[in-house]
Amino acid sequence: MGEMTLTQLGISSFDESVYKTLLRETGLGVSGLCVVLGCAEEDIRASLRRLADEGMVRLDKHGEPTALSADESIGRLLEERLKRLHAEQQEFLSFGYSLIRQSGAWRSPGHLQRDDKDMCDRAEELTVHARREVLTMQPNPTLTPQTILAMRRVGVTCLRRGVTVKALMHKRALEDEATSALLTELIQDGAHIRLLDGGFERVLITDRETALVRAERSTSPSTMLVEQGALVGTLLSFFDRCWSQALDASTLLLPGRGPAPLDEMQLKVLQVMARADKDEVGARQLGISVRTYRGRVAELLKHLHAANRFQAALRAKEKGLI
Repeated sequence: MGEMTLTQLGISSFDESVYKTLLRETGLGVSGLCVVLGCAEEDIRASLRRLADEGMVRLDKHGEPTALSADESIGRLLEERLKRLHAEQQEFLSFGYSLIRQSGAWRSPGHLQRDDKDMCDRAEELTVHARREVLTMQPNPTLTPQTILAMRRVGVTCLRRGVTVKALMHKRALEDEATSALLTELIQDGAHIRLLDGGFERVLITDRETALVRAERSTSPSTMLVEQGALVGTLLSFFDRCWSQALDASTLLLPGRGPAPLDEMQLKVLQVMARADKDEVGARQLGISVRTYRGRVAELLKHLHAANRFQAALRAKEKGLI
């Protein structure tokens, strides 16, 4: 669990050093930065221009810097990082669509089916034999009555057998009453549901071995059974990447079921964690020991379902906590 640095937000380590020096040494000018950091004036001025472009310092007409608020600067960087992540997600979804479309071209005509009923029937056939895990992506904001019945039947059957069920749905699916009711029921039964923006294809993967893909955006929609190890592996990577960036539906459908809101101390730790470069600094600002500080940071990561501090800061920004 490493300490968070601005390099994770696209700021170079040198520029981060310049910025943090300005925050610590109020009123320090270019010449002072050269002395403190032991760098040439040319390098310092180039760094200050980059920081000014990022909205982290303000330069006067002589090029002398004033560091802007860390809270505002880091908040702005997090916002920009979220925008880039969203753009990357859309690019990755586009790549996935291209992959699925190409995989359809590789299949012989005998493997292609045309109607929605076939997709539901084939999906049920695969899930009946699933032993460990069922992963599915449903891009349609509104599900047909037939699809809802199939998802309910398949989902409940799998969950009762102890099979893990993960479903990625379009964010707008919650706007449809019948679809929203289905997702709520599945979550209550133990399914994991997340919400995603953008366009993607219908995919079902069982036990990470077999995939069923419905390519609907092509000129000739078709259902494809994919069993080749390499292609299934790529579809799995596609699913896992989308899953990591999707929103947990339970926080919207069953708000009382989610984790308790952050208390005052947790919010303070979160705000300090987002801007402190060292645990010792964060602990000192909060008036607690380093060990206690690290323990509270670990609790925050768990609460936000984040793998590291950077991801925790992004999720906190998304939730409006910082």
